[in-house]
Amino acid sequence: MKFIRYTALVSCLSFCIPALAENPYLQQQLEPILIGESHSVESELIHSPEMTVATYKANNFERVWSDFAYTKQALNLIAQAELEGLFPNDYHFDTLMALAKEIDKRGTQAVEAQFDVLMTDAIMTYAKHLIRGKVNPKLLSDTWNYEQSDVTPDAAAKALLKHVKSKSLEKGLNDLKPTLPHYKTLKDALVFYRELDTKGELANITLQNKVLKPGQSDPAVPLLKQKLQRLNYYSSGISDETSYDNELVEAVKKFQYLHQVADDGVIGNETIKLLNRDYSEYVNDILVNLERIRWVDNTITERFLIVNIAGYMLYLFEDNKLQWKTNVVVGQNYTKTPIFKGQMSYIVMNPTWTVPRSISGGIIKKMKDNPNYLNEKDFVVVDSRRNPVDSKSIDWANASRKNFPYWFVQQPSENNSLGQIKFMFPNKYSIYLHDTPAKSLFQQDQRAFSHGCVRVDEPLTLAEKILGTSDGWSRSKIDDAISAQETQKVTLSNPLDVFLMYWTVAANTDDGLHFYSDVYNRDPVLLEKLTKPLSNDSI
Repeated sequence: MKFIRYTALVSCLSFCIPALAENPYLQQQLEPILIGESHSVESELIHSPEMTVATYKANNFERVWSDFAYTKQALNLIAQAELEGLFPNDYHFDTLMALAKEIDKRGTQAVEAQFDVLMTDAIMTYAKHLIRGKVNPKLLSDTWNYEQSDVTPDAAAKALLKHVKSKSLEKGLNDLKPTLPHYKTLKDALVFYRELDTKGELANITLQNKVLKPGQSDPAVPLLKQKLQRLNYYSSGISDETSYDNELVEAVKKFQYLHQVADDGVIGNETIKLLNRDYSEYVNDILVNLERIRWVDNTITERFLIVNIAGYMLYLFEDNKLQWKTNVVVGQNYTKTPIFKGQMSYIVMNPTWTVPRSISGGIIKKMKDNPNYLNEKDFVVVDSRRNPVDSKSIDWANASRKNFPYWFVQQPSENNSLGQIKFMFPNKYSIYLHDTPAKSLFQQDQRAFSHGCVRVDEPLTLAEKILGTSDGWSRSKIDDAISAQETQKVTLSNPLDVFLMYWTVAANTDDGLHFYSDVYNRDPVLLEKLTKPLSNDSI
């Protein structure tokens, strides 16, 4: 939001103060905010001062919440912020409830004025958080470039007064909530895990032996059934039977699959650790990922592509519905794939690959060990003007990354590190999607192996999905172009938005909610900022 500057506030005093004088109790609360002396009401910080002032200006500095019966319904909407993974007391909830009780008893105009201003600020701040999140993502990542919804104070004031007058505030707030189906799935899961957390934890599972395999027995099996039953993975009855039978194995396999570990039914340390997670940890996982959806939902178009870095997945959406998905490989922890938004504008078939300087030392080392390495892997050496250089003329024995003046360029072939196709959305990080000859990596549960770019498991199918819709490329036409082994650039007639996101909880399909490892360790910092009581208007 664009804040009204102090100078602008002072300049409007001559217009505002006479109107304020008609309601001295509102004047007492609003005037310090208006002139920038204070942004608080009875020690409660006003989080959206510019929108609050704009609302009273538009309402001729009269009370907004004079219909107290409807106001109590609006208070309930603030209480429901917890269903969104937000916190009612960020919106003065306890204070408003206390003031409402006081108004019911005595109804003094001074208390009514306090309540009115806090209530207006509460709804404005809550609405703002629904459409852009509570935490400013730019404070967490310097690569963040997503556009955030920007509503002017006057427009926000007009909308609020309209909804209060027509008693349609619930609909107005609902219209601000993210529309991605994934958001509702996470909200439902938040209720589920909070209820489990209220019930309390079961005892931790410990095995007699280090590993429990299908067909074996263990005294921990009844507890295992209880754990999985609570989590909705196992539906049969609980008995003292200690045999690890087929039905229980299938439940464990589903649990493993949805928690990104090998779904072989073998229970070892990793699976035990996940089974013994506190329900509160699930709640926290969901909270941070609800916030991440709020950050981006308002920027989403009708057709877009999301790469979930933490989940190693790519999703193609059309009309807000998931149309297709595939596995991806992303950057290692020390070469993290950045979070940002781009626009895919062209695709290159049979690409060449210019090796970045940062990793060229590896090829130099391989040439020292194997003089024929460049030929075997289809590399050529070029100078800074892309002129070819005879590799035999280079003193490889004394070459190093620091003193090597040339570039390695890999030609189109089955050996090419970019595979047969790459998808370009120009950005300052030189990140793109591409094929790879290293297909086996897609079968790994943890797929952070790249130098930052995103490798796609089924790239030709992705090309067909993108080009077939608006550019008339059939799969056979794509296959023919690839077979020609000539580099070809295809410009998209309709550029495609690409969102590189980091979701550690995601609803990939209707097979259940997936919980992913926080491979870049980003959740704790966001959780800390999200759960910290709101102390200033940081968004």
